[in-house]
Amino acid sequence: TPASHLHSLAEQLKGVLVIDEAYVDFVDPSLHHSTLPLLPLGNVVLLRSFSKGYSLAGMRCGYGLGSAALISPMLEKTKDSYNMSIMAQVAATACLAHQAQAELTWRLVRAERERVAQALGKFGLTCHASQSNFLLATIPPTFANGAAEVFAQLKARHIYVRYFSYTPVLADKLRITIGTKDQNDRLLAALASINEMK
Repeated sequence: TPASHLHSLAEQLKGVLVIDEAYVDFVDPSLHHSTLPLLPLGNVVLLRSFSKGYSLAGMRCGYGLGSAALISPMLEKTKDSYNMSIMAQVAATACLAHQAQAELTWRLVRAERERVAQALGKFGLTCHASQSNFLLATIPPTFANGAAEVFAQLKARHIYVRYFSYTPVLADKLRITIGTKDQNDRLLAALASINEMK
C-alpha cells in the first residue's frame, strides 16, 4: 500500500493504525516507500521484524516504531512475562551493526526476485507483483497438471515451496521463497524438467 494512502488513512482514523512491515527491507528503493514520516502523526505504529530481512526467523525478534506516547505504555502493559532471550538480543544487535551486509542481501533478493519472476513467466506461470522475499505464482492446469502436482514433484526433488490446498482461492498457486542464485537455478531447472514430463 502506498505510504500516501496510509498517511491519509492515519489522518482520518480515530484510533491507532498498526502497519505490519515484516517485508519492508525487500521493497524496491525506486518506489521511495517510507512510512517513517507517518510517525509524527502520533497514531501510527510500525511493526518490523528481524525474521525476514535479517534471516533471524528462529530468534523471534522484532520491534515497533511509534510516538513515545504510544510506545511507553506498551512497554509495561503488553510486556510478556519473559524478556527476549540474550541470544536474540545479541543476534539483533549484530545485525544492526552490519547494516551494509544486510543491504547487500536485500539487493540480491530483489534482483533474484525479478529474474525468477521473468523465468517463471517464460514457463507460462504468472506471478503477482511482489515487494517481499517470495513470489506467488499461479500454476495453470496445463502446466504439469497444476499446482498440486508441481508441489509434489518439487517436494520429491527436495525443493520446498508452499502449497495452499486448504484455501480454494489459492489452490492454483505456489508461494516460492527467493533463495540464492544457485537455489533459484535449481528450482527453475526442476520446473523445466517437470514441464517436460507432461
